[in-house]
Amino acid sequence: MKLGKHTLMIDGNYFVYSRLYVMPRSKGILLGDEKEQAQFLRKLCIDFASEVRKMRPFINQIVVAVDSKSWRKDLFPEAEYKGTRTIDETVNWEAVYNIYDKFREVLTKQGVIVQQTNGAEADDILFAWSTELNNTGKNCIVWTGDRDLIQLVDYTQATDGYTLWYYNTKRALITFEGFSKLLAEDDKVEEKNSDDLLFNMAADESISGGIKADIREWFKKNRVSVEEVQSREFIFKKILTGDRSDNITSVVSYDKQMSNGKIRTYSITDKQAEKVLVQYQKDFGQFEVEQLFVKESREKMCDAIYRVVGNSSKEKIQTNLMQNIQLMLLHVRIIPESILNAIYKEIAKQYNSNSPDMHNLSSMERILEGTGFTDRDTMTTPVQFDAFSGMKIVEDKPKKEDLPKSKKLNELF
Repeated sequence: MKLGKHTLMIDGNYFVYSRLYVMPRSKGILLGDEKEQAQFLRKLCIDFASEVRKMRPFINQIVVAVDSKSWRKDLFPEAEYKGTRTIDETVNWEAVYNIYDKFREVLTKQGVIVQQTNGAEADDILFAWSTELNNTGKNCIVWTGDRDLIQLVDYTQATDGYTLWYYNTKRALITFEGFSKLLAEDDKVEEKNSDDLLFNMAADESISGGIKADIREWFKKNRVSVEEVQSREFIFKKILTGDRSDNITSVVSYDKQMSNGKIRTYSITDKQAEKVLVQYQKDFGQFEVEQLFVKESREKMCDAIYRVVGNSSKEKIQTNLMQNIQLMLLHVRIIPESILNAIYKEIAKQYNSNSPDMHNLSSMERILEGTGFTDRDTMTTPVQFDAFSGMKIVEDKPKKEDLPKSKKLNELF
């Protein structure tokens, strides 16, 4: 298996909102004035540039997926999908959306693909890009904190394409089984004569070996931890446990009165989900995602759940299982055809677009060049409230490693 460069796919909403609440509040309202709003845009660009700078040796394309109103809310109103989320009145949301729009604009100018499709969540867009890239033998890394997207981690044997999941805050990389072994192997490059070298400077083996070395160096410098998962098993267990953050209950949920008289609601735990999976595979063989679309297989799942967990009827388990599959599984047979077609139509437009300028994207100053947001004289925020106080923002001379790599004459042919 040879490694090519990767597409870095970013969950845009996660990226923006995860950085919002670390911003300082000078007047009680988050982003309450123009100075704080300028700080927020700078913060987004600093964090973005920092990560791109670290990963630049092994990425050549960047996609930012942006949420729109979800089709799930329209098709499953009774499920109250994401219904537990409330609006924080201490945040200037109009300013958040305006800065988000500005951030997307500056990224687009630098060659980043920013995609928002009406009716689709960022998850749907990331799924479609992942599938398209892997099916054509290309690799991608999903940058997010949403563990639901671990279901995208996979290796497509027919094409050698794969998807990884990266949570930069915790420096955690989730990979498919066998990735660490693959990364530890050095690709052997056969000796070539001078004529061969002239016309094969970019041999697959040489590129693959170099990228492996770059990824290993990224692990070492940034203390990135690696965990291998079996995505099929992850999907099985996740559908059973549900997702509280999206108001998706587990397949089995029941109330029980405690000794103090209070009522406590119980759900399927991760350990119970693992036991159900073991029982299912013991009785019916290995689980495959396609089995979720076969009635007989779903009935077998319900039987395993009923025997291991209990506390519900098989009929209720069946109903909840179907709903969780429809709300949580990212699959071409789940996402409505009209929305999926719209997503892929947009992907087709940008799939072979020019690569972004990684040199510019590795510096906040270059990302914001020409926007006016780099002028610190216009932002006299007191030091105690300045998230960027003490940071070196202006670069007098670019570092050697930040400059675009020069090409030798024999690399142009």
